Amino acid sequence: MEAAVNALAAFEEVFSKHFKRELEELAQQYPEKRSFDLDFYRLSTYNPELADFLAEKPDEFLQAAHKAVEDLALTSPHGERFRPHVRVFNLPEAYDSMVQDLGAEHLDKLIKVEGQVSWVTDIKPKLLKAVWECQFCQRKETTEPGKLGLEMPADACKQCTRKAWKLLEAESKFVNIQRSQMQDPVEKLRGNSPTAHAELWLEDDLVNQIVPGDQIVLTGILRLKPIKDGKNKSVVYAKFLDVVHVRKVEQEFEELVVSKEEEHKIKELAKDPRLYENIVKSVAPSLYGYNELKEAVALQLFGGTPHKILPDGEPVRSDAHVLLIGDPGTGKSSLLEFVARIAPKCVSVSGESVTSVGLTSSAERDPDGEGWILKAGALVLADGGLAIIDELDKVPEEQRGGIHSAMEQQKISIAKAGIVAQFRARTAVLAAANPKFGRFDPNMPPAQQFALSPALLSRFDLIFTIRDVLDEAKDKKMATHILVEHKVASEARAAGVASITMATENTEIMPAIDADLFRKYIAYARKTVFPVLTNEATDKIRDFYVEMRKLGKEQNNFPITARQIEGIIRLAEASAKARLSNHVEMQDAERAIALVNFMLRSVFVDRETGRIDADVVLTGQAKSHVDKVRTILGVIQELEKKVDLVSVEDVVKDCLGYGMEEHYARELLSELLRQGELYTPKHGFIRSSTKGRSWG
Repeated sequence: MEAAVNALAAFEEVFSKHFKRELEELAQQYPEKRSFDLDFYRLSTYNPELADFLAEKPDEFLQAAHKAVEDLALTSPHGERFRPHVRVFNLPEAYDSMVQDLGAEHLDKLIKVEGQVSWVTDIKPKLLKAVWECQFCQRKETTEPGKLGLEMPADACKQCTRKAWKLLEAESKFVNIQRSQMQDPVEKLRGNSPTAHAELWLEDDLVNQIVPGDQIVLTGILRLKPIKDGKNKSVVYAKFLDVVHVRKVEQEFEELVVSKEEEHKIKELAKDPRLYENIVKSVAPSLYGYNELKEAVALQLFGGTPHKILPDGEPVRSDAHVLLIGDPGTGKSSLLEFVARIAPKCVSVSGESVTSVGLTSSAERDPDGEGWILKAGALVLADGGLAIIDELDKVPEEQRGGIHSAMEQQKISIAKAGIVAQFRARTAVLAAANPKFGRFDPNMPPAQQFALSPALLSRFDLIFTIRDVLDEAKDKKMATHILVEHKVASEARAAGVASITMATENTEIMPAIDADLFRKYIAYARKTVFPVLTNEATDKIRDFYVEMRKLGKEQNNFPITARQIEGIIRLAEASAKARLSNHVEMQDAERAIALVNFMLRSVFVDRETGRIDADVVLTGQAKSHVDKVRTILGVIQELEKKVDLVSVEDVVKDCLGYGMEEHYARELLSELLRQGELYTPKHGFIRSSTKGRSWG
């Protein structure tokens, strides 16, 4: 009792001397604002002993703090009694804990935890003060239930000595409560550490303050609740955090601590005339070749200029999306694993194990009660960072469809069971997939071998095809590269040292920039550099686009669309970031254009004409192919006006007059039959499935 009295007196003294102004301002906003945020650091400077006791015995001392605020006898403009919550924040590092480390030593103590919200429930009313009535004499008694349940008064009625209590819900006091779950930030999990979770309980004005995907720092008290094992209670307890204070943080990709010494090294690296060569050599050095791909992935890690808003209020995506489609055994997964290690913030998922919920978000029934839980998927959890999707082609089509808006608008919307919600997904996507038929067929256009829809392909800024080509000179270099790596690793194992130490003389297999420094270089660039387009760079990008469109007009196709302009801008901004420059210069525009040009000439090529055609990917069919389909359908339509059954030979003969080769005309007829546009009522004859339809 004496400790409580002393705590009350100590809080009254501190509040009246040092926090009186803040409390008076809060009283003017009460009850719209119902919490007094108590800065733990300030409290410790005025009374360090009181602050220590508050952290060690928060239940007792928070109660004293609440009483001290009430004793100031402040009144709100509405005349209501001033009884705000006291919410402690800004605890020192000594009270920090990761979710995975929460244990018995933290029980009933004040701690600070940083993490990411993975799901939240609906809000529900929780009984704060229970009013009981004796069913015989109508005498009333009030109790305060604990966190773990409601119990009727233990004693019999003092008036009639009977024990028959009835809860009066209308006279009882309730408060809103919401359950949530948080996990350790993905950027702090390294190696094989599993993702740990902790349940959160939020009350009153803390409800509806967080959504899945939010990065938060909270102050809370670790508590236990029993786990039921059948009819009995288990000796093992579940833990949850009773939240005292919560604060959202915009902790994104770039939030890494960079020392002054590391900052000096970063600035020196940026001055190196061989900077881009060193960057390319530092991306998956164990993977031989693929320099354009490595450069593209590096620029993706740097990203464009964030938070740009167009004059009409439309936000502009700054994250570049990259897709790798390649033959088995070409090192796609190795590259993705390296990027996952080097990226300051990254979430990786793979193949058939991915569900639409795992990629985006979902609403599910709360297993512990009525209502719904909003859950965040990989793209939401990777907000502000990188999402890696391996074996994208193995993800079912209906689940792939959920990521379209996430990649372009960088938002994920959910509408289910009356719940309409929207989550941020400002995430760069690096995905890998296999060709439709296992390996690339050199006789087919690359785009026709992608097992992905044109709508999804169009979301990627850069698409790379990785082919396993039989080339003796290249095979020899690749074999030598792999053998040297294994030789160094084996010698290091025998010598009992790190292989990196013994590889210093083998510059071909060594990263030009140390992995940890490279990671911080990327984070530093993203945090401090925000490039703006110069007039020279703007003119270069515009001229490239205009020239490509002019070429398309001459060739009667669309070699490039306006979407590629935005992709070039993002890559050019990333190139400037890599130089730690706030200006996108000519060299940055040229580098971005070179990468886009490389992609166009590798992927967006019409095999029949050898020309660049964006429709190859954006619609799944080259314009030349579509034109020929229209020609052959038009021929059939004209013949149907003359005869009821059209001969295949007559169609082929008429197509020759339009400059179409015989074998190609027969291939198109077979394709249209498979698609159901035509059918064969009689051998050697065809008929349109929709006779009279116009094909012009």
